[in-house]
Amino acid sequence: ILFYHRIADHTPNRWTISRAAFAAQINWLRSRFDLVSLAEAQARVESGHNRFPTACITFDDGYAENLEFAIPLLLKHKIPFTCFVATDFVANNRPFPHDVAAGRPLAVNTLDDIRKLAGAGVEIGAHTRTHANLGGPLSPEQLVSEIVGSKRDLEAAIDKPVRYFAFPYGQHENLT
Repeated sequence: ILFYHRIADHTPNRWTISRAAFAAQINWLRSRFDLVSLAEAQARVESGHNRFPTACITFDDGYAENLEFAIPLLLKHKIPFTCFVATDFVANNRPFPHDVAAGRPLAVNTLDDIRKLAGAGVEIGAHTRTHANLGGPLSPEQLVSEIVGSKRDLEAAIDKPVRYFAFPYGQHENLT
């Protein structure tokens, strides 16, 4: 599973790659891997059978620039992918605090963007409400709000079940 955050040619940061680099990676993957949905990957793991090397594409957070190049490229080539969304930022159309602190208040997707993606068949997954570090000092109630609340927020917005969750920061210490 390859997880991307932001595909853009301006205002780069540690989790941004250029459009050219992304296109090159996707072309390389297309020539060597079956690019499948998370559900298909799960089915293959469960069955114990997989004829070819397989990969899944995901995006974390919900950066708006991905709609300008990366997502149209994947849709054009009919490559399935999942967008994991931190719901409070999308719902309130505000940049992530870490981007603001770095002096780069980068645009995030809107709820309408997320609805359109879901309508186009893109899998939408939960990524907490506030991009919380789930390994931090959170109460059980806060954990439920972040995880379950994010899922419910998205389901209400897109009127579809949300089947997947990706925890922010991606390291073992970011889990409880």
